[in-house]
Amino acid sequence: MNRALILACGNVIRGDDGVAPFIARYLASNFCDPQTEIHSSQQWTPELAEIISQSEMVIFLDASAALPPGEVQTQRIAAGALPAGRLTHSVNPGELLALAERLYGRVPETVFLLTIGGQSFELEEKFSEPVRLAIPAVITQIKALLSGVSQPELLIRSQSANS
Repeated sequence: MNRALILACGNVIRGDDGVAPFIARYLASNFCDPQTEIHSSQQWTPELAEIISQSEMVIFLDASAALPPGEVQTQRIAAGALPAGRLTHSVNPGELLALAERLYGRVPETVFLLTIGGQSFELEEKFSEPVRLAIPAVITQIKALLSGVSQPELLIRSQSANS
């Protein structure tokens, strides 16, 4: 069983949307221990339900067009409802947890969704300044979550508040 699983989602050629895969690569090469598994893809798919069911903690990592640019939001999440009908190639974290529970009879005890507000999702391979400045805070938050230091019900940190 994996102690922790990080699931990053984003498109690396769509500007700020690529921040989660960037952070996942950084963590894989610079920080995470062997008990932490890291996956990065353009979308979360139903096939991830099995590995989710085998983990004690899951951190979903993604960019968000709904948050102000550079704002970092961390929240606990729980299993949601499965879509009525067929599953598509892309599912949200709550649906993945519900699928893991239905198919494998188990969900992790601790699940977080960490999102970073993006400014530009255009076809480019660079991050906007607010996202670039938020990356160290995101990495610090992930390290804290993995070490058990920070277990928020809802934690919102704004890059401007850190300046």
